[in-house]
Amino acid sequence: ADTKHAITAADDEAEVMRLLRRMKSEAALLIALADIGGIWPVMQVIERQTKLADVAVGAAVDYLLADAQRRGKLKVSDPGRPAEGSGYIVLAMGKMGAGELNYSSDIDLIVFYDAAAPLPGIEPAPFYVRITRALVRLLQERTADGYVFRTDLRLRPDPASTQIAISTTAALDYYESRGQNWERAALIKARA
Repeated sequence: ADTKHAITAADDEAEVMRLLRRMKSEAALLIALADIGGIWPVMQVIERQTKLADVAVGAAVDYLLADAQRRGKLKVSDPGRPAEGSGYIVLAMGKMGAGELNYSSDIDLIVFYDAAAPLPGIEPAPFYVRITRALVRLLQERTADGYVFRTDLRLRPDPASTQIAISTTAALDYYESRGQNWERAALIKARA
């Protein structure tokens, strides 16, 4: 909780990257020790790996949205929980969505946005695409401290021709009219 708060409150992206990587390293060590020492059963190890990814993604999103508010690009209703009511929706898919991450898992995400979200004079599509690019950079760019999680955004609707963040309206239209059965079925594991 302290690390998540420090990440959200940081005013420097390099500091956020360092904090995220440090959090991942410390948690990975704890998880591995509990696993090797037989303290946690395998299901608890997998649960903790997934919780780590949830916290990392949530902290990075909160930082990015709080930063957007500081720059006057977004008006959040609760500064302590910037994602609430922001119109930015990140779905965990695959193993992360199902709570089944292992030591080598990447994280599969789909990012939607509500085009009706209150943005002060800003076009939503480019804004949310920039936020998503920054999210991926925070999580997977390699620094001297390593990386947090490899991030895959290719489970979104029609990834070859859509932006990395798409409106909920466009997504619903896609899933209802052109989406493949496997794409709809993959949403069974989806988790915000």
